[in-house]
Amino acid sequence: MGISKITITSFRNHSHKKVDFSEGLTVIWGDNGSGKTSLLEAVYVLSYGKSFKTHKPSSLVKKGDNSYLISGEFQHNKLKDIINTGYKKTGSQKTKINGKAIVGRKDLIGRNPVVVLSPEEQDITKGGPSERRQFFDRLFSVVSKNYLNTIQTYGRLLKQRNASLVRNRDGLTQTSDVFCWDEQLCNVGTDLWLQRASLMGEFKHSLDRIVRLYNDGAEVGVFYKPQTVGVGEYKNMLLKNQQKDLVQGRTTIGPHRDNIDVIWFGEKIRSVGSQGEHKLCLVFLKIAEMQFIKDKTDSFPILLLDDLFAKLDLGRSKKLVSLLNKLKTKTGELVQTIVTTTDMINIENSGLFSSSSKIKKHHLTR
Repeated sequence: MGISKITITSFRNHSHKKVDFSEGLTVIWGDNGSGKTSLLEAVYVLSYGKSFKTHKPSSLVKKGDNSYLISGEFQHNKLKDIINTGYKKTGSQKTKINGKAIVGRKDLIGRNPVVVLSPEEQDITKGGPSERRQFFDRLFSVVSKNYLNTIQTYGRLLKQRNASLVRNRDGLTQTSDVFCWDEQLCNVGTDLWLQRASLMGEFKHSLDRIVRLYNDGAEVGVFYKPQTVGVGEYKNMLLKNQQKDLVQGRTTIGPHRDNIDVIWFGEKIRSVGSQGEHKLCLVFLKIAEMQFIKDKTDSFPILLLDDLFAKLDLGRSKKLVSLLNKLKTKTGELVQTIVTTTDMINIENSGLFSSSSKIKKHHLTR
């Protein structure tokens, strides 16, 4: 399901802005500081319930105001999906889907998926294990409600166990009160490991397909090995780490500590990759993310390209466009793409305009 229009009020540097989107390509261009990325951010908030740039919703409110509002209309064939979300500094974020209020983000995630390809996402390849876990947990939650429910349940249990560990360290509770959580944590954690391993295997197939389509001798992969897939083994691991957990005041073993490595020509790219190689790896992962969502849901997500062509050389820009051209919709049209740029010439040189017959352009000024 693609997005047809969005209206934002008091969001970032926009007092009020309404934008219509093409089914194919929409280009948002203007100088730095004109609010181009903020529009992509608003689309992302409608899809995931939060920003891809910050964990603080208060920072999304326009300076001098106390709240923001975002309204978006998604459309697939003749079906419409209207999402409204707002945040007040004095309250919390509230979201409605077709006029019905939802609790939390569970009903929103996976409904109208988007994939954002931005230089700010580079931590997926450059950062530590937590950035990669977050990337895959978000992706797997989009295509599997069971995964979303499992990881949310695991997170609640983990939070409760960690709180008990802190209270025990502070002398406020007995040790037995801490480890009463272990049975539930082991059952849910083992289930999470099994689901994560299965979905990771499917993602690897999507990534391999994208790398082959690129057809330039690249060797990119993902390595993941669960710490265990058995409840009994997980219990033994927790038992072995009891003293360490009590001292540190946190659970030191479990799915929340998994390591996922991005591999470039047989090596961990975090250790050996150049700037250009990191950029290319990110492109592969993100296009594979699109393909994976398509494989699991039979529909491509919306692609958000944030000033990407200014960060890639002309050769890689053209290869990216060539790769996107191989991910056509059932009607043969370019996957719905919203791209920001400061320089329209970069977009023209990349060949992106020739990829779609349905193009809209919006010029923003500061």
